[in-house]
Parts: sequence; C-alpha cells; structure tokens
Amino acid sequence: MPWLLEPDNPSVRNSTLTEIMGFSDSHPEVAEAKAGVMINGPISKILARQKKAGYWEKREDFYVRAKYRGTVWQVIILRFMKMAR
Repeated sequence: MPWLLEPDNPSVRNSTLTEIMGFSDSHPEVAEAKAGVMINGPISKILARQKKAGYWEKREDFYVRAKYRGTVWQVIILRFMKMAR
C-alpha cells in the first residue's frame, strides 16, 4: 500500500486515504491530497486543455465526433477520478 500513498498521483493518494484507510475529508493528509489533485497528475492536464468557454475540442464536438476527447468524455473521466466528490 505505500505506493498508493506516494505524492506523485494525489488522486490515487486521496482515494487510498478515504476509501481504504477510512480517513475523513477533514483529515490534514486528505486535505493536502485534494489540493494536490488540482495541481499535479491527470486532472490538471485535462483541465489545462479546457477552452475558456468551458468545452474541449470544438463546441459542436460535445460527444460523438470527438469520442473520448469531447466535453462529455472529459467530464466523465474527471468524475471517475473523484474530482467531483
């Protein structure tokens, strides 16, 4: 389990602390991991590609034409990464 707690992937660290170890959201280590989620790892990379108007790729590529790159897919990925707790 120590590798699940490494700081290089704060999303995994957050999930490990809360779902496996049972720490509350108010625990300092959980708060630190949550803050890191927005700065490091895949979530920050996904958010960096978001357009100022709030979509990814092209506005009309919400779902079908940009499968796995369109807006709906980015939101699904972010949700599964526990961004929206």
